[in-house]
Amino acid sequence: MERSCSFDVDVTAADVDAFSQLSGDRNPLHTSAEYARSTDYGQPIVHGAFLVALVSRVLGMHIPGERSVILSLSVRFPKPLFYPARVQVTGTLKHFNAERGTGAVHVAITDTARRWTVLESEVLFGLHAVNPGAEARPAAPAQPVASPARSGRPRLLVTGGTGGIGRHLLPELATTYDVIAVSRQPGSAHQVDLEEDGAFEQFLDAQDPGTFYGALHLSAPAMSRAFASDDLTGVQRQLRHAVEVPLLIARWARQAGSTVKRLVLVGSTAGTTHPRPEFGAYSLGKAAMEHLARLLTADLSAQGATVNIVVPSVVPVGLNEGLSERARHAIIGRTATWRLVEPRDIAAVVAFLLSDAAAQINGAAIAVDGGSDE
Repeated sequence: MERSCSFDVDVTAADVDAFSQLSGDRNPLHTSAEYARSTDYGQPIVHGAFLVALVSRVLGMHIPGERSVILSLSVRFPKPLFYPARVQVTGTLKHFNAERGTGAVHVAITDTARRWTVLESEVLFGLHAVNPGAEARPAAPAQPVASPARSGRPRLLVTGGTGGIGRHLLPELATTYDVIAVSRQPGSAHQVDLEEDGAFEQFLDAQDPGTFYGALHLSAPAMSRAFASDDLTGVQRQLRHAVEVPLLIARWARQAGSTVKRLVLVGSTAGTTHPRPEFGAYSLGKAAMEHLARLLTADLSAQGATVNIVVPSVVPVGLNEGLSERARHAIIGRTATWRLVEPRDIAAVVAFLLSDAAAQINGAAIAVDGGSDE
């Protein structure tokens, strides 16, 4: 299988006209110079779907080639393509799981004269068998996590399972669920560095969402004491965990045949409720996660899945394990329940949101802060 490819294509008025006839999209923005002059573009532009057809050429003829089946794709058009024009199409294999026969390709199309990108796309693909049954994928992938749970209990994907809160939550969740917890910690049953390029994507490719009931996202990098504008690297790390990883989970969970019904994220009151400028990157990431949870309800609605976020205040484990007694008493003094939030408090809310009883709770941010005023 090729890992990269590049080729040039000349796009003419005859090509655009032929595509208009074939697709039935005769919008004058594409075919009428007179009409296009009255628009912001000033001249006709190539159909976006025409460019997507070139994406298909990358998958079908190069990466992965003739056994390719496109499973899904995301696409954006940063700039219009005016014609006639010559474009350069480049494809890059991002990752490939040989056991499941699935992978992802990044495709970019550039107007060579104007030197601007007119399309960027991420494509998930699978491989079909050459003959029925002759080269079918293995019934049981090499990684045991991809096979159905033998315990008969619903299967739950957890990220950050060995972190401070995770260490306390997982034993309780394990009484109800068959927990598949990923962590970067050496010796973990499923060691995955969420910040390593492509590592989590490859892990998800190896999991069949048709064998999972839900997912719980706990992972977060360490907080750095700095304003967000002074900590761009920290912002990138926080947004990777708070936004990109949940998006990858949601994309995985909405595949055909998925049985995922619950996605629960764990945020912080340092996000939207009480942002902490001195921990700017962390607060920004957690605030973004709350908004993302609401957006993802639409992504997973077709399969009847819910997405919610638990928003705890300071919990004296993990990132906050070194709280001084003075800090503890200060927090308790601002809390109506007169005690710190504990992992068991979060576990109870998570368990509820995963249960059938929470079927009509969707897009909610549930504070677990004891009525704290900060």
